[in-house]
Amino acid sequence: MKYGTIPHVDKQISKIVCGTDFLLGQSEDVSFAAYDTFWELGGRAFDSAHCYGENSTVFGKWLASRGVARETVFLDKGCHPYGSPRVTYEAMGQDIDENHARLGVGYTDLFVLHRDDESVPVGEIVDWLNDYRSRGLIGAFGGSNWRHHRIEEANDYATRTGKQGFSLNNPNLTLAQNSEPLWAGCLTIDKVGRDWHEKTQFPLFSWSSMARGYFAGTNDPDVVRAYDNEVSRGRRNRVDQLANEKHVSSPQIAVAWVLNQPYPVFALTGLRTAEQVRDTLHALEIELSPADLAWLEHGK
Repeated sequence: MKYGTIPHVDKQISKIVCGTDFLLGQSEDVSFAAYDTFWELGGRAFDSAHCYGENSTVFGKWLASRGVARETVFLDKGCHPYGSPRVTYEAMGQDIDENHARLGVGYTDLFVLHRDDESVPVGEIVDWLNDYRSRGLIGAFGGSNWRHHRIEEANDYATRTGKQGFSLNNPNLTLAQNSEPLWAGCLTIDKVGRDWHEKTQFPLFSWSSMARGYFAGTNDPDVVRAYDNEVSRGRRNRVDQLANEKHVSSPQIAVAWVLNQPYPVFALTGLRTAEQVRDTLHALEIELSPADLAWLEHGK
């Protein structure tokens, strides 16, 4: 395993962050085996969210049965819209409390706003987050599906007022090209945003780093709708070619493309089985040059 750090978190964070959004529909034994394998191989960071519902409860059972909560880094999200914006002080507190109840913990290392509401002044959001931090409920915080300029504005406000600012950005970053958003309100970071991360070296936690199985050849209709197009197919062909040359799997190359970006990156991945865990973690060993990254993306 490889690790990194971000501001306002005193633990090492594994560069692969294990998702918990796919625990239902399979036996708990299979899920627990996946998380046991992730832990045994050095994985210490897990991604959850208020909108994951009973998935979070299953993950909480694993935490309680293994007694590893104190050593675990939790990235937990709140303020999901559920049909209308919920970026409010009240919704934030409700989601933090309910997240903790489901996981059986009292503290979230990384609390991430699942969506933004740009009608809310970003300074108010920073004030709310600092209040929950001062109460010992959360540590660092960030935004998922936020535009980078809003995070920049939030941190400018925090600097001016002597408050804690955002520690991470959590957009979709994947080698696949979006045809349309995977879900309403989702944000795949664009070239301008990526350039900003390179310039500032601001940490990025990428969700759906493997485009939900696109590089493994999934036929899932939502994945096909969101990602399958001429550009993505060209990139997938180049991923397959490089995977053959390096004697690794195509999903490993797709994750390595994310992890080798020229700024601090942590890859959120949905790991349902022990085999998927072992396969995905091999991506940490793959080094891609700037020329490799450009060729995979642009073909030149």
